[in-house]
Amino acid sequence: MGPKVSIVIPVYNGTNYMKDAIDSALNQTYKNCEVIVVNDGSTDHGATARLAKSYGNKIRYFEKENGGVATAVNLGIQKMTGDYFAWLSHDDIFTLDKIEKQIQAIETRNITEAIVHSNFTFWYMENNNYVKVDWLQQYTREQLENSCFAPVFLAIHGSTVLIHKNYFERIGLYNTQLLATQDSEFLFRAMRGQKSIFIEDNLMISRIHKEQGQQTMVCHSREYNEMFVFFCETLTNNEKIEMCGSVKNFYYRLYLLLKYSRPAGYILDYLKEKLDSCLEIKNKETIRLNFLEQRLLNKGITEVYIFGAGKMGQELQLMLVSYGLDFCGFIDNADEKQGIQVNGKNCYSPEYLYGKESCLVIVAMMDTKEVIVQLKEMKIANIITIGELKKELFFMEPKIWLY
Repeated sequence: MGPKVSIVIPVYNGTNYMKDAIDSALNQTYKNCEVIVVNDGSTDHGATARLAKSYGNKIRYFEKENGGVATAVNLGIQKMTGDYFAWLSHDDIFTLDKIEKQIQAIETRNITEAIVHSNFTFWYMENNNYVKVDWLQQYTREQLENSCFAPVFLAIHGSTVLIHKNYFERIGLYNTQLLATQDSEFLFRAMRGQKSIFIEDNLMISRIHKEQGQQTMVCHSREYNEMFVFFCETLTNNEKIEMCGSVKNFYYRLYLLLKYSRPAGYILDYLKEKLDSCLEIKNKETIRLNFLEQRLLNKGITEVYIFGAGKMGQELQLMLVSYGLDFCGFIDNADEKQGIQVNGKNCYSPEYLYGKESCLVIVAMMDTKEVIVQLKEMKIANIITIGELKKELFFMEPKIWLY
């Protein structure tokens, strides 16, 4: 039958979404699962309790006084009888084969106590739009599976994780002092110094909506900034070199990642100070040929454009300038962005590219597939994604440190 998996669903006032979460857990193709629902002191006049209890003995149900999501998850862990633990937020949904594919990966790799994580899909509730996340577009499998790289660089979602119960004996439970960042902090501790298993499939759907804690909690921004300081202060120089090729490049990569992040505040000043003062400690084995010069400029490319004038496009702009590569402007499908300037560069409609056979277009968005099809239909021959570029440049220090 295989090892038993305990799926823990913490919930607070969750009747709007929790039925989908519970159903996705109960209907897993891997049958040796128990579903544990923990009511964290909901204040909805018993509505959450009634919905949970309507499942009868199909689930194990517990109630507690309100104490935050970490306290609810910890209670679920203490009550679990399985060998493996999976956290499912009440507003998220497992694909029906999520647990089966993760158990298969453990058996195939023969690493019984590895943490397993995967790609997932964002579901934007406001416009009912689904966007698949593919971390392999931005990072290599080796990076995603090596130590705590994934939580440090925000390349993991807590509800994709399957973890052996022995981890709780080794590092403890979730930090109940944290109300908004408890999953990232826990995964940093759990994955540090370990090898994990990454699955390419999108095995979870994560709702994005206005009631989410990261959008409503006053403490979220403070905890977010404190978390990254904790990461930086905890990791050794050798660990930073292993992740990014040099200590300075570690701080720079983190700075680029967070610069356009809404919750980022004083962490940016902290990283600037580190960049100004850190020693040039390098791993000589990470020195590479300049990717831009060898693989792009030698093709006779005379114009470079960034497709996507949003957050990712602006992040890419900063990265290109730091490597000494200029670009001609932004391209965007959104009518409201066309004809304006973004960070000093004009933004054009896609039609502007017609006839530009020697141009390179770098697609800077999370889901690139539709745009790549669009560009190919326009006979654009030279197309790469921001993720492909990031992977090639990740270990290379820039020509200009821009921060």
